[in-house]
Amino acid sequence: MQSNRTTSFTPPKHSGDLCIPQQKWEFLCHTLFLKKYPFLLGPKGCGKSSVAMELAVAMKMDYYAFDMGQAFKPKKMFLGGLVIGDEGKTVAVRSEFFTAFTAERPTLIFLDELTRIPMVAANFLMTILDRRQSYLYDEDSGIRYNKGENVLFAAAGNTGFAYVSTQRLDSAFEDRFVKVQLDYLTPEEEAGLIVQRFPAVKRVVAQQLADVARLLRQAEQKEALTVSLSTRQVLDAAAYLQLGYTLREVVEEVILTNYVIAGEQLVARSLVQMI
Repeated sequence: MQSNRTTSFTPPKHSGDLCIPQQKWEFLCHTLFLKKYPFLLGPKGCGKSSVAMELAVAMKMDYYAFDMGQAFKPKKMFLGGLVIGDEGKTVAVRSEFFTAFTAERPTLIFLDELTRIPMVAANFLMTILDRRQSYLYDEDSGIRYNKGENVLFAAAGNTGFAYVSTQRLDSAFEDRFVKVQLDYLTPEEEAGLIVQRFPAVKRVVAQQLADVARLLRQAEQKEALTVSLSTRQVLDAAAYLQLGYTLREVVEEVILTNYVIAGEQLVARSLVQMI
């Protein structure tokens, strides 16, 4: 369908080696331009963290990333803590998150692994992510610190039963984000990414490796396998191709070993033998 969008903001193109189509990239840039917060959802290793980092670069923003799965002490993470200074006095030491949150410069705060966040930390984020009155409250001093005017958030998370310790977030919490679905590249796009990252790899070999990935991902979707192959793992394998390893060696030594722990290596090997 033909789009009739008009805007005073022209999104910059991404670097070309991101695992995301240009149209999706433009939507993400427009989301930040509107001062809304994108929530990147998708399978592991499909490029969510790379996209967030590149967004900050393209939008000329400072970038801070935080693993929300580790936010077991939210007050310390979001505000900081108290320490004993050189003269024996108690001194407040602000956290890196606080520095980013109150910044005057355009800043993107990336909340990674948001679907793994402890609930006590999620409660902190409810006010932090409120676009109408975003603030941090320091109960020790009784002072409220407002978000910097040009500070924005982006988040990423995995969904589904395959990911341990993930959870469905509170609906009011989710409403603070614009959800954006990311997925793996098509085999043709993934082959192009391999060649771009590793120019010494022949296109036909890159295509064969991408086809291997497609077969294994399809098997995971049909529940023949429980492990999904990430773009990151495919690129790890492609790095050996440029050193002279054959496709068969790379599949055996790098790709299929991802299925050893789940006990699915023999099933995965039988699936890729046709290539």
